Amino acid sequence: MRNFLSLCALFLFSSLALAQSAPPIPPDAQSAMRELRKEPFRAHMAFLADDLLEGRGTGRRGHEIAARYVGAQFEGLGLKPAGQDGTYYQRVPFREITVDPEKCAISVTENGSTSELKWGEDFIMRGSEVYPDVSLEAPLVFVGYGVRTPDGRYDDYASVDVKGKIVVVFSGAPPSLPSELQAHLSSSREKLRSARGHGAVGLISLWRPKDEKSLPWQRVVIGFGFPAMRWLGPDGMPSDAFPELKVTALLSTSASEKLFQHASKPWAQVLRDAEASKPQSFSLPASVSVREVAHHETITSPNVIAVLPGSDPKLSPEYVVYSAHVDHLGIGQPINGDSIYNGAVDDASGTAALLVIAKAFTALPHPPARSVMFIGFTAEEKGLLGSDYFAHFPTVPIHNIVADINMDGAAVFYAFNDIIALGAADSTLDTVVRRNAARLGLKVTPDPEPEQHFFVRADQYSFVRQGVPSVFINDGEEAKDPKVNGKKFAEEWVATRYHAPSDDMNQPLDFDAAVEFMQLDFLVGYDVALDPERPKWKPGDFFGENFGRK
Repeated sequence: MRNFLSLCALFLFSSLALAQSAPPIPPDAQSAMRELRKEPFRAHMAFLADDLLEGRGTGRRGHEIAARYVGAQFEGLGLKPAGQDGTYYQRVPFREITVDPEKCAISVTENGSTSELKWGEDFIMRGSEVYPDVSLEAPLVFVGYGVRTPDGRYDDYASVDVKGKIVVVFSGAPPSLPSELQAHLSSSREKLRSARGHGAVGLISLWRPKDEKSLPWQRVVIGFGFPAMRWLGPDGMPSDAFPELKVTALLSTSASEKLFQHASKPWAQVLRDAEASKPQSFSLPASVSVREVAHHETITSPNVIAVLPGSDPKLSPEYVVYSAHVDHLGIGQPINGDSIYNGAVDDASGTAALLVIAKAFTALPHPPARSVMFIGFTAEEKGLLGSDYFAHFPTVPIHNIVADINMDGAAVFYAFNDIIALGAADSTLDTVVRRNAARLGLKVTPDPEPEQHFFVRADQYSFVRQGVPSVFINDGEEAKDPKVNGKKFAEEWVATRYHAPSDDMNQPLDFDAAVEFMQLDFLVGYDVALDPERPKWKPGDFFGENFGRK
């Protein structure tokens, strides 16, 4: 007991020291923060996650209802419409891609013997965004993670020719790389771009034992049962299309291992070298015949956009963006008899926070100097598509957007002592986040799970790729209650509720934690909206160098 009391005293002292080292919260902000209450947060979240909205699937009736709800809330707050044609909505055109498992096929030929792989057991596909029905036969070349760092110090393609071949890659990126560079290189877009650049004609991804531990294969199969999408440009072409790569597929752990049974390097060694961040590439003694079939349909779905105009004539043309995604997965394969993927935490909670924070900004005695934009994105679950479309076709000049604060899941599980601010370290937003975390007695800790690549799996990444400094704040793994193991809680939640029907309002939720989460996000955006200096990329930062405005 004495040790426990000593720890409590130490934490209290540390929290007070953090808070005392930061400047006080301005009176106007304190007044507005009274609106950051758990009751409206819970009400918004419960409505958006209700079964009646059928999981808010992109392009489906439930998401349209959710989008109208968010637009109505914006209008009720007196925010100005910032969508198309004087409305709160930006309609995004999509190509919906529904794979046909019965017609898809993969066969592997090795030493004159051919074996057929089974859909769902051995492989799955999304369907090509370009070709409704495509077939390909080609040899296989393993290229590790299939990545090359900008400085060339790590290059899986350095010693192999993949022209006219199908590359076989691990998901992820070398774990020795910095967290956010690792996340960037791990994205499907970058892997496909690299494969195309080296002359490959297809790409097969491998599901490793560590991937299986994080998310069971059967859950992945269920996820691939939902349609894929790409947004369509003015020319009718789908976004991030790589027509030179005819086919893509994902193999299960067992099927992946079989590809290496006669390879020059055994499967176990390949896995070890991947974990050790060793570049590796070699031809596999096999070729594959692949057929990928899907149905294409054109649909639309809305982003919802509103603005609180700024008060400073010079700074009001600039915008601080708050974002969350309104969509989820919709109705899918039943799990334990439930087929509605409600998406309560992911991301009805983030959208609820968006609405409550918008209310707080409208309660300020005076609007901040810069304008504040609130966006509820569509099609995040399809690959950040709504945010990527907006970033390519913004309703205000993209160079006038100074920062994005994204909320993909509010903190609703347990009271927390620390936060993880993905993206903050790349820009001067780092200082803003740390200052306001200190105001609330919170610590800022590094990403504890860089291998999950959360930085490229949420909508702020679409802004980063257009040169906009951005941050995605999450609660950390250190709970205020010493009985709560934050890391274990997160792992169990992903394994049992992430992208499952059980992510609903019936799970244990802590709405007091959500209030503190909203307080921090509000303060960060409030500071940026008042600061005469816009956020800047740090010198030499990878994202600033590659995407920042010159």
